[in-house]
Amino acid sequence: MAGRHTEARFEFYFRKNMTPQHIADMFDDFAEDYEQEYMNVGLRTHVVVGDFMAKTIPKESRPKVKILDVAAGTGLLGNELKNRGFTHIDALDPAEKMLNVARRRNIYQQLICAFMKKNRNDTIETDCYDSIVASAAVNEGLIPCDAFQEMIRIVKPGGRIIFTVPTKYINNSDNLRDRLLPLIYQLAQEGVWEVTSVALADGDLSSLNGPGTLFSLKVLVSEKTF
Repeated sequence: MAGRHTEARFEFYFRKNMTPQHIADMFDDFAEDYEQEYMNVGLRTHVVVGDFMAKTIPKESRPKVKILDVAAGTGLLGNELKNRGFTHIDALDPAEKMLNVARRRNIYQQLICAFMKKNRNDTIETDCYDSIVASAAVNEGLIPCDAFQEMIRIVKPGGRIIFTVPTKYINNSDNLRDRLLPLIYQLAQEGVWEVTSVALADGDLSSLNGPGTLFSLKVLVSEKTF
């Protein structure tokens, strides 16, 4: 568990004053220990997202679905998707050492070392993916709310952005509480996407996080600036 910013690995309060690069450095420093440490607290977000994808996409269609796993980390969600018959999966994460661990799984067709943020990533074409998925990534210091602008651009109209978020993170994070939910429902009113939300019980995401929500946002436009 040695490395930079160790106190912020599980105590998200410490992330409020960290830069995105600090966060990436933190994950790089415990890339080899990440899975064991998070399994010790019962992390299940990757299972929840994998199950939702399998329930909503017929088995025969899964090999054709092009997926971007955002904040892919060591590939836990990618592995769940592969086990459910999805084969066309790319990974994006800013922590290079985390992606190096993911690379060993031989799941992803592309591994993109980059932040998901508001600014355009010119290496990813507009309307490129059928689905964007994120597991344990919409919380303090990880995917910012304004990054949904870029996710809207790179997912095809009719495609979905799927992610989970614990209720306590929304309640405790100014960024999530004051921006995430208002943004989701504002863009729904504007016809940018249709919102499906699935309530998650205490323990569904991990033994630490309490209840939460899985959001599935069906994107209806190619781009939206906000």
